[in-house]
Amino acid sequence: MPHLPNVPALRAALAASLLALCPLAQAQSDPQERVEGFSGRIGLGVATVPTYEGSPNRRTLAAPDLTLRYRSHDWGTVEFGQRGLVWSAIGTGRFRVALVAQFDPGRLDKNPSGLDPTPGDERLAGMGRLQSSTEAGVGVGYGPVMVVARQSLSDRGPKGTQVDMNVEVPWAVSDRLGLRFAVGATWADRDYMQTWFGVTPEQSRATSFAVYSPKSGCRKVDVSVGAEYALAPSWLLQANVGFSQLGDVAAASPIVGRRNGVSAVLGVARLF
Repeated sequence: MPHLPNVPALRAALAASLLALCPLAQAQSDPQERVEGFSGRIGLGVATVPTYEGSPNRRTLAAPDLTLRYRSHDWGTVEFGQRGLVWSAIGTGRFRVALVAQFDPGRLDKNPSGLDPTPGDERLAGMGRLQSSTEAGVGVGYGPVMVVARQSLSDRGPKGTQVDMNVEVPWAVSDRLGLRFAVGATWADRDYMQTWFGVTPEQSRATSFAVYSPKSGCRKVDVSVGAEYALAPSWLLQANVGFSQLGDVAAASPIVGRRNGVSAVLGVARLF
C-alpha cells in the first residue's frame, strides 16, 4: 500500500476512527445480522451528492434503499444491497471472509436526466462515457476492520483493481437510536486511475483538459456518520453524512474541480 497523503482530511479520518473505537464496548451488531432466515429493508430517501467524483457541482436525487439478507446456520450470510452482493462465507468469532460482487454505474459526459443516478456533468463533454461494469473481489475482516480487494470484470467499462480498508462501528445509544461511525481509504492501480482521472491525447483535443497519465495511488479517504431512529417496531428514520478527500494522484487530474466532497442522505425505511 503506497504512502497516504498527509492532508487534513486524513488526520480527521484517523481522529474519527479513534473516536469511533472509544464506545466499542457499547457497540452492538445490527439485530438483523443475528436472525437466521430471510430479512431485509426497503425505503426511500433524498440525497445531495457531487455530480461525479471530484466535481465542483452538486445534484439532489431520490435515493432508493433496498437490502435483502439471508442467513443460514451452515453457509453464512448472503446480502444484496448498497454494497452489492456479499456472501460472508466464513465467520469465526471476530474473524470473517466474504466474497463480493459490485456494480459500477460508470460515468456520463453530460448532465444525467431525471432520476438517473449515474454520475456525470456537462463539464466532462468530450471525455466520452464510461460504460457500466461489474467488479468482483474478496474481503477479509476482523472486528470492525474490513479489507476488500476487487477487480473489474468488464472489457467495455472501467478497468482496474482497487483495495478498500474500512473501519465501521455501530453504537446503540438507546433502544430507539443507533449511530454508525465509519472511516476508510481506497487504493487504486494505474489502470483504474487512468480510466477515472486520466486524460488521453484524444480526450485532450476534444476538451480543454491537459493530457494526464496518473500512476497508482490513494484514490480517496472518507469519513461518515449515520443515524437510525426507530419510529415504530418496523419503521426507521435514517440519516447519513459523509466527507471524502481525493488522494494526491487523483486530485492532480485536470477533471477534478474540487478535491473535497460532502454527501448527505435523509430517508425512511421499513424492516421485514
